[in-house]
Amino acid sequence: MDALKTKRKSLRTSFTATANKLKECLAKKEDAKDGDKLRALNSQLEDKFLRLDEIQNKISPLLLENTDTAAEYEADFQAAEDYRDNFLELKSKLETLLNKDSGSFLESSSELDVSMVPDSRAARLISSFPITTENYPKAVEQLKLRFGREDLLVQIYVRDLLSLVLKNATTGKNAPDLATLYDMLETKLRALESLGSIKEKFADFLEPLVESCLPENVLRAWERSRISESTEDATSQRSLEKLMCFLRHEVESEEMIRLAREGFGKDRGSGAIRKDCQKSVHKDEPTAASLISSTTGAKLNCIFCDRPHLSQDCQRLSDMSYEDRKSQVIRKRCRLVCLKVGHLAKRCHSSVRCLICKRRHYPLLCPDLRKEKGSNFSSKDRTADNEQRSTETLLTNLPSEHEIYLKTSMIRLRNRDKEVCVRALLDDGSQRPYIERNLAAELFLSPSGREIFSQGLFGGGISPASEHKRYMVNVESLNRKYSTPLSLLEQQKICSTLNRIHDRKLLSELASRGIKLTDVGRDSPPIRVLLGADILGSILTGRIEVLSSGVSAVETLLG
Repeated sequence: MDALKTKRKSLRTSFTATANKLKECLAKKEDAKDGDKLRALNSQLEDKFLRLDEIQNKISPLLLENTDTAAEYEADFQAAEDYRDNFLELKSKLETLLNKDSGSFLESSSELDVSMVPDSRAARLISSFPITTENYPKAVEQLKLRFGREDLLVQIYVRDLLSLVLKNATTGKNAPDLATLYDMLETKLRALESLGSIKEKFADFLEPLVESCLPENVLRAWERSRISESTEDATSQRSLEKLMCFLRHEVESEEMIRLAREGFGKDRGSGAIRKDCQKSVHKDEPTAASLISSTTGAKLNCIFCDRPHLSQDCQRLSDMSYEDRKSQVIRKRCRLVCLKVGHLAKRCHSSVRCLICKRRHYPLLCPDLRKEKGSNFSSKDRTADNEQRSTETLLTNLPSEHEIYLKTSMIRLRNRDKEVCVRALLDDGSQRPYIERNLAAELFLSPSGREIFSQGLFGGGISPASEHKRYMVNVESLNRKYSTPLSLLEQQKICSTLNRIHDRKLLSELASRGIKLTDVGRDSPPIRVLLGADILGSILTGRIEVLSSGVSAVETLLG
């Protein structure tokens, strides 16, 4: 028993010292109190009291066995009760203080929305609890159960990392630079690391995912670095930590190189040259969105008449000989293959192919279709000349008795207080409607969405996938009797020049039948809107007039 009393004396001394420290902290002002220190002292005091109570429970039965120590037992019991009362008093004060701070924090969070997005699921969950001290731990526990599930957070973080891998795999050259990619990877891996189990559970399959995000040149450098390290250290293995360390050094190296080059202006002149060399070469490709198409980034001016249309569609070619055409092309410093400037003929990537001789030039510059002057033609020469005229008529849209007119109409486009009248092509061979990109800018249209798709080409080809903005605009007839909102996709150019009807006999026959065309005149403005098959069904009236020349006039609500 003497040994137990000696041990109890030491514990009582330690308990008293800890209790005095706790009282000093509780006596401080509210703003000077350290919550973490109070919790630590409370834990120490509770541990000392439990050990003290355990020894006291061993001493009390020994004192009761001896009847001569009744007075000593009473004094010992009173001393033990004093320590118990002191412990319970301090514990009660500390719990009251901590619960008060917790309740005030909950109240401030609820009133000021410091930690939650207004009207979110978490905010609605917290608002379901009355703001009391007792409800604070309950609210925290519910938040952990609803939004702090570790298994769910792991899936979210891993899927987020996987989406980054897929995005980099599809974007290709548009992928972010290495520094941005490193920051994104660090953010996502740090989120996983906050769960405390990234190295033990996920490192083996996270490393291949991170490697899949890297550009090819960086991945090659990483493999060389790993192989070199493996040669020096036989125990070296793949690890996510080594990979991220390697990426960090690569980012730092790039920043130092860029700083050194930009500091002396070495990179300013070559940057523009490299960008020009990397530009993709535009090719003339027909699309299902237009009957006659071409792709160009410059202003379209004919080299023969200097009017805004493609050179191969010029109507003046019928009056020019082959030598005059060729001389005009050379005089304008254009290529005989594509009739454009800016590059050498041997570097021309145009897919032009002559229908007569199958060589790389337009039929209007084919040597086999030269015009012969004079009246002494042989039968063979006369046949060749007729074939030349027929071919030129077909390719340049020159007026003839066999000319084919497409369904065109003048329509009115309106966006708020801005409106404009343009030519539209009604093409049931196109699945979607389109609007010229410059026209959308003139009307100050705002895109309502975007679509990425490829276009089927004449002959079975498929154009590369590209992004097209979608616009909502009101389409009206010229007499304003019909109006409808349509969703149109932007296109850089709808089609090449389409001639208007200027055949007097044809116009006279149309007038005799009470048919008034909206798209008439001597000039040929560009087609700026294409209405496809998805629109034509709703604007056709069903009236079709077949003229004596074989031309069919189709009536629509737009004209």
